[in-house]
Amino acid sequence: MAYGNKVKFHYDVPVYIKQMLADTAKKLNMTATELLSKTIEEEYERVKAKEGR
Repeated sequence: MAYGNKVKFHYDVPVYIKQMLADTAKKLNMTATELLSKTIEEEYERVKAKEGR
């Protein structure tokens, strides 16, 4: 489903990954969703930069 310029993905994330996201996000004063989005965006940029070589 689209939310403005964001896309919401529906998939199962293992519980231990959710817990790691929540713990790390709390340390960074973010939500787990924000941290996951940021991580995905950074990885996308890294892959695109690598392909551009």
